[in-house]
Amino acid sequence: METTHQPTAAINDFRELTPHGTPSYPMQVYINHFRWCPEHLIGWHWHPELELSVVLSGEVEIFINNTSYKVTAGEGFFINTNAMHKQSALFVDGEYPVLATICFLPDFIGDCGEDLIYRKYVLPITGDKSLRCMKLSPESKWQREMIEIVRRVCEISEGHCFGYELRCRDLIGELWCSLAENIGEAPPEPIDRRTITGEKRLKKMLSYIYSSYQNELTVEDIARSANISKSECFRCFRSMIGKKPVAFLNEYRLKKALELLTTTDMQITEICLSCGFGHISYFGKLFRETYGMSPREYRSSYVK
Repeated sequence: METTHQPTAAINDFRELTPHGTPSYPMQVYINHFRWCPEHLIGWHWHPELELSVVLSGEVEIFINNTSYKVTAGEGFFINTNAMHKQSALFVDGEYPVLATICFLPDFIGDCGEDLIYRKYVLPITGDKSLRCMKLSPESKWQREMIEIVRRVCEISEGHCFGYELRCRDLIGELWCSLAENIGEAPPEPIDRRTITGEKRLKKMLSYIYSSYQNELTVEDIARSANISKSECFRCFRSMIGKKPVAFLNEYRLKKALELLTTTDMQITEICLSCGFGHISYFGKLFRETYGMSPREYRSSYVK
């Protein structure tokens, strides 16, 4: 499997804007090389598609709200529809992780209406708010089979041989049947109504930061985007992703600055202002604290 998928801006910008696959074939295969991901991570995001991944090499840490899972080569994971998550590289002997991933809408298994397959086998899983993520281990027979199916779907899909769409659909149907049959073995993540409400609010605030980071923003502005108080805004960020709102905003702005430093010839001052930083000195201070060098030094080291 040699295809390289470098995540687009959409995949790093919370609610993904680009659908996986097409309306007539809502399934897509990706090979994610973390070497080429900014900061070697795929930032907080969510999408209506289901996601199944296998770690081909290295080690990855998956964050689901305030919970995390370490997944090593040969293991995999399942992420439910609209679950907010982040994936970060863990370096084992200096090796960058590589993931094989399939993303598909629930429609790919059963029509999301009165379809019997959807109501009987899909909705009980996609509608389970306690099931956000599940680690897949080759030590479990049925999970090992799911891992192998993900590998086979990636290989068949990349080959584009005649009938590959049918073969991939059949394999995913087999995978889903095994998941539906054995899901009771996976202990549900404890979750309450307050957590569900907090996640909805956080998604609104993250989307607001993504769309408005270039402007001057305050905590009050971020809180207002979700129609909540400033104190509730702090609570949501702290409980869900362990960061303060302004710290997260600055982290995102710095990530966008990295992209501009490595993909454009814009002047440093211009990058600073375009990413929402009002003062070049403050931008330089945060950049050095985060990356251990100045923006100019980072650009020079990247070019080399």
